[in-house]
Amino acid sequence: MLEELDLLAKRIKTLVLRLQTLSVESTDLRRQLQTVTAERDELAKNLQAERAQQVELKESLGSAQTAVQQTKARAQQEQAALQGTLDLFKQENESMQSSLRTREDEVRRLREVNQQARQRIDGVLDKLPGALSQEAG
Repeated sequence: MLEELDLLAKRIKTLVLRLQTLSVESTDLRRQLQTVTAERDELAKNLQAERAQQVELKESLGSAQTAVQQTKARAQQEQAALQGTLDLFKQENESMQSSLRTREDEVRRLREVNQQARQRIDGVLDKLPGALSQEAG
């Protein structure tokens, strides 16, 4: 019976040691679990912040794209207006060039008519009596 008690005491000692080991392991596992949980919470917080930043960037990109489209539309409108103005100036320039050519042709013709009239007048003056005396004088 003593042997049985010794055996039982050994078994109890073994169980107590095993219980102490399990308790230490349990404490370590709890600490590891707390560490992993803290890391998980930190990662979740970072992920949430990155998602918020991603949403903000998407909104910013959308705003920028809208601004670009509006700017392009305004630029196209301004370009069309400037092109219209340029076309009007080109037409006006062509009209003025045509008018200038017509005026130059008219001036040239008037000069020719004037030259012919002078030649006729000179011819008539040469035929008048006393024309030689005026040239000599």
